[in-house]
Amino acid sequence: MVIMMNKNQGITLIELIVVLAVIGVLLAVISPGIQQPIQEAVLRTEAQRIAQEIRLTQQLAITTGMDYCFEIHVNEKYYNIRPKNTAIKLKNGVYKKEYLNKNLHAVNCNFPSFYSGEYAGLKVLTYTPTGIPSQTGSIELYSKDGKKKTIRVAVGTGRVRIQ
Repeated sequence: MVIMMNKNQGITLIELIVVLAVIGVLLAVISPGIQQPIQEAVLRTEAQRIAQEIRLTQQLAITTGMDYCFEIHVNEKYYNIRPKNTAIKLKNGVYKKEYLNKNLHAVNCNFPSFYSGEYAGLKVLTYTPTGIPSQTGSIELYSKDGKKKTIRVAVGTGRVRIQ
């Protein structure tokens, strides 16, 4: 029995183009469905991180016996944790500085701002050594598709909740 083999066992350029076109169409259909859960995860993760950092600020105030500030810059999308008695321009006075995920679309906050110029977007929440915040307020985080997470700080208790 003799088996005949085809010597041209490679793929043609046309076959390769057809396969790549099919893969491209599948990716175009699947891609929007993947983006929404990713944006929701980023929003949830950033809200949880900010809430934990506000709680850390409260704990620092209690354990050190000093006023501590949580400052969030709504335009530049970063936050600081620092003792109240240090000036913002003193980098060595900042306990922690972190940037928010660049996939967040917008950040709004109703904490007061005590600064002008480049720091005008810096909103401040201050905790006293008793762990009580100086004011109530909220931080709103928005994803690119318009979804929102709100971090609320309660006066009196300093309790931080995510909604």
